[in-house]
Amino acid sequence: MGQAGRHREGLRVFETVLVADRGLLAVRVIRSCQRLGIKAVSCVTEGDENALHTRVADEIIRLGVADPRSTEAVVEAVIEAARVSGAQAIHPGGGPWAADAAFAGAVLATDLAWVGAPPGVPAEWHAAWRETVRRAGRTLLWEASATEPSDVTAAGSRRLVGPDRLVEAVTRTDLVERQLRQAAGERPHDVPTGSGYAMQAALYAGPQTLVPVVVRGWAAPDGAGIVVDTVLADGARLTRYDDAVLARVTAHGADRGQALARLTATVDGIVLAEPPAELAELRALLREPSVISMVG
Repeated sequence: MGQAGRHREGLRVFETVLVADRGLLAVRVIRSCQRLGIKAVSCVTEGDENALHTRVADEIIRLGVADPRSTEAVVEAVIEAARVSGAQAIHPGGGPWAADAAFAGAVLATDLAWVGAPPGVPAEWHAAWRETVRRAGRTLLWEASATEPSDVTAAGSRRLVGPDRLVEAVTRTDLVERQLRQAAGERPHDVPTGSGYAMQAALYAGPQTLVPVVVRGWAAPDGAGIVVDTVLADGARLTRYDDAVLARVTAHGADRGQALARLTATVDGIVLAEPPAELAELRALLREPSVISMVG
């Protein structure tokens, strides 16, 4: 199998990548792979069959284990799934496996490529963004303006996290693509520059959310400067292994005022048959005078 890929637009990419994650970041990685013409394979455990990351993947392989958390048996099953699928690389997403040195070491001991941060590298991204609203132990709002070029060029050596969508927004860069290209042996020479302003709001599941639960009636508006990352889709199934963040809405604009207006309109337009109370609270937050008057 090896790490050989193919050439696309003069650049080498992989043919097939196995995404060893679930939830928001797994969906994000899968869609970046597909945009590049790379087959994205998702490995699933019991109860995952109707989760969004399995519905958008090009192929799913069942691991035959009940608990998706990293254990020796799961690691062996994931590597075998990569072999069965014909993958040349494994992307660990941004979940626990991305920071699991034993998992990374097991992958690197094979002929598979490891995409993203080397084992042991923290997720911090310098001062690429800032948390602007944090309540009850949860960050609800992040913001970013012009980004240091090093934050983008170092993407291949950092672990994916939700707020790095802000970096992508102000630089018009796909960080997952940069990770994939670096893992395939490329060394990007471009230095993206930042422009405009970006804001991100997180919608959390409330303590009243009972799992497993099947999502009904989900819809979110699309528009200029908007990216919605979510585990929600009509008919998708949430389990106790899913992250508390149901969706992240990232809005980019020429300045903070435009970014906030786009963010507010998108959050207002979210539809869910049984919305958590946190959705109404998030809408109210974006209208608070203290949030509106913050200096960008």
